[in-house]
Amino acid sequence: MKFTITLFALLMALVSFSALAEDNRDDKANIYLSYCSNYGAGVNFSFQSCVNNNFSSVGREIGGYFSYCANYGDEVSFSFTSCVNSGFREAARILDNNIYLQNCYNFDQKNLDFSFISCVNSNYSEISRAISQRP
Repeated sequence: MKFTITLFALLMALVSFSALAEDNRDDKANIYLSYCSNYGAGVNFSFQSCVNNNFSSVGREIGGYFSYCANYGDEVSFSFTSCVNSGFREAARILDNNIYLQNCYNFDQKNLDFSFISCVNSNYSEISRAISQRP
C-alpha cells in the first residue's frame, strides 16, 4: 500500500512537471537587459561590462555575433562607440530590421555624454520589447 501511494505521488509530480514544461514552451521569450550607468570621466568598467553583458544576453536569445566592446585609455574612444553601434545594427539585422534603433553619438572625448548613455539604454529597451513580442 505504501509503495502504491509513493508511486502515485511520483506519477502526479511527473505529470505536473510535464504540464509546467509545456506551458513554458508557449510563453514568449522574456529577456532582462540591465540599465547601464557611467560614473566619472571617460568610460568606466561597469558601463563597459553592462554593455557587453547586455549584448551577450541578446546574443543568447536571438543569435548573431556581437563583438566585445572595450574602451582603452582615459578618454572615450571612437572604437568603443562604434562597437556599441555595431552591436545595435547586428541586433536590428537579426530582428529582420523590424525595429528602429538609434545610432548613438558621443561628442565629448573626455566624458561619456548623457545623450549617448540615454541612447544606449533606449536601444536596449527597444531590443527587449522586440524580443518579447516575437512569435
